[in-house]
Amino acid sequence: MPLILIWMSQTPLRRLEHSDFLAWEKRVVQRTVWFGYGLAMMALVGVPAAQAQDTLDEQLRQPVNRELIQQQRDVADQLLRLGERQASQEDYQSALRAWSRSAEIYYEIGDSASMERTYGNIGRAYAQLGDYSRSETAVRRQLAIARDNQNFSTQIFAWNTLGSLRLQQGAVASATQAYEEALNIAVSIQNADGIGLSMSNLGLLAAARGDYAAAIDYFEDAGNYRIQAGNLVGRANTSNNLGDVYLAQGQQGKAIGAYRLGLSYGRDSNDLTAKLHAIDGLIDVYSERSDWSQVRHYLDERMALTLDGDSDWGRLITFKRLGEFYEATGDLTSAQVRYEQAYELANLLDETTLRAELFNRLLTFQGRQDSRD
Repeated sequence: MPLILIWMSQTPLRRLEHSDFLAWEKRVVQRTVWFGYGLAMMALVGVPAAQAQDTLDEQLRQPVNRELIQQQRDVADQLLRLGERQASQEDYQSALRAWSRSAEIYYEIGDSASMERTYGNIGRAYAQLGDYSRSETAVRRQLAIARDNQNFSTQIFAWNTLGSLRLQQGAVASATQAYEEALNIAVSIQNADGIGLSMSNLGLLAAARGDYAAAIDYFEDAGNYRIQAGNLVGRANTSNNLGDVYLAQGQQGKAIGAYRLGLSYGRDSNDLTAKLHAIDGLIDVYSERSDWSQVRHYLDERMALTLDGDSDWGRLITFKRLGEFYEATGDLTSAQVRYEQAYELANLLDETTLRAELFNRLLTFQGRQDSRD
């Protein structure tokens, strides 16, 4: 008897987005065609129909090739980790290629939990590249899978991400709705970290519309929940956001306290972004006070964190802030040198707004030089 091969999809039947559904439907059609073809071939070689049906049913009941699936999962996991390393080095295009392939493999083997994580990574990478439309598409896929899996934690963070993406595009009402949806889910399952994140984002919205009292309430409550969850990075971010609000209100003493707390949590968690946010806030406050010794102290810390690092953006901002410090304290020669270093990096990174600002500052220095000559 000839061996009749039956092609089978490993993809579980679940709610799929339109593009995914088309791919799944194609697999079902292909499987049905091969099934009918197998029956026909058996009939041609004289196998009775009932026996042919039993033979094919037995083939369909054969165990899945678990070794092959594990090999595929290993490849997908390696691609996932590769993309995460590339993203940490700000090589988002390469990371997207790795993650897109890993998502395809996870789909083929039906690993929906890993698909959640991968689509979340893809969404964040597109956001870093400023492609908010594709970012939103990826996050919505993550959210759809999380709903099917009843993974409420992922739903909370996906809704928060969607809110931030909508806010980036100026859709304040839609962003508010997304943050509130996240908060409702977090409260319903008593997820302290999710409550803290959602409240912190609602605080940012309140601050953006000038409602500082509401923003402070949100940030203070968010900070408590993030401590309860043991999220030091989240606590650092919330403290820094609170410092931003106090600074906008002119409450310099409270701003210093909030930024110092944010810096402390940032150091404890070794989170570079949180540390730089706090340091920049402290530089701003002490600059307003003309306390240049404190400004220099925090500039030195910023230099230690960025000048030997991998981030050109971090070095750009450090050089710009050093230029501002030297200009404010009357060392115009040093200020010009630092502005020139920042300008070169702005060119390299194609940061048009900063490049224009730095160019105008350098023109001012050139004008001063010409007037002296």
